[in-house]
Amino acid sequence: MMEISEMPLEEARSITRRRMVREYGENLLQRRKERGITMIELFERTGVTCKEIADVERGAADLTEDQKWRISKFLRRQKII
Repeated sequence: MMEISEMPLEEARSITRRRMVREYGENLLQRRKERGITMIELFERTGVTCKEIADVERGAADLTEDQKWRISKFLRRQKII
């Protein structure tokens, strides 16, 4: 397998972006579960739909910077259970 540093720039950027999207989704799921927050509650507090949340958590989609900011702001105010 070729190292990312050996790949053409565009291919390396694409792989890096997919990794970042996947890691963001994994982190979101972990933080949401730690705080006992359902997708419905997250939707009600942030306006990010349950489908968008589910897609992000499994690494299949990304959110806009605004959506990420709203989720981050909400999660920071929630206590870990």
